[in-house]
Amino acid sequence: MKKSLLVGTMALSLMGLFSGCGDQPEYIDTADSKSYTSMGLDYHDIEAVVQKSVSSLLESGYVRGIKQPKVLVISDIVNDTMQTIDVEQLSRKVTRDMRNSGKFKLSLALAGTGAQQDKMVDKVRSATRGNEEYDQYSTIEKGQLKGAQLSLSGKIWQKNVKVGGKQRTDYFFLLTLLDLATGEVVWDDEVNIIKLGNNSSVSW
Repeated sequence: MKKSLLVGTMALSLMGLFSGCGDQPEYIDTADSKSYTSMGLDYHDIEAVVQKSVSSLLESGYVRGIKQPKVLVISDIVNDTMQTIDVEQLSRKVTRDMRNSGKFKLSLALAGTGAQQDKMVDKVRSATRGNEEYDQYSTIEKGQLKGAQLSLSGKIWQKNVKVGGKQRTDYFFLLTLLDLATGEVVWDDEVNIIKLGNNSSVSW
């Protein structure tokens, strides 16, 4: 009797568990996803930052004066917010648009925290040169790496302020383009994202 009761209880528990699986996730169109925004940073915020920053960069006098594409590396991008932000996603979106302009080339032979250095650049050289198992005519010769001329760095931070019974959160995105030869800043820009919501909807 006790065994039958235990089996019945387990069956009911499993039915309750699987009945909750009836609520299937659904796709949200990118244009409609703004209806589901939060106080945190989302897809639309990153896209807005990239669009405004790249527009500012490409319209600058420095970039308009570039005649030959310049080699660019990604330096450090500091996330000084309470949000989990993939800084490489941000930096690669920015540098992708920069490359598409025809004014820049991106190197991942070196990188700071804002990107992932491709370790295969060094590994393929050290593993194949002088190794008899490899056709030495097919290995990469010395002196092929291109030195970087420019460095892209950035910082993201936030400020929380109570406004009446609501919470206002300001996000600041600062991007800087540096001439590595002179150490001079050739361009920088700040984009702000400001959100206002109920305190109950804020969770960090």
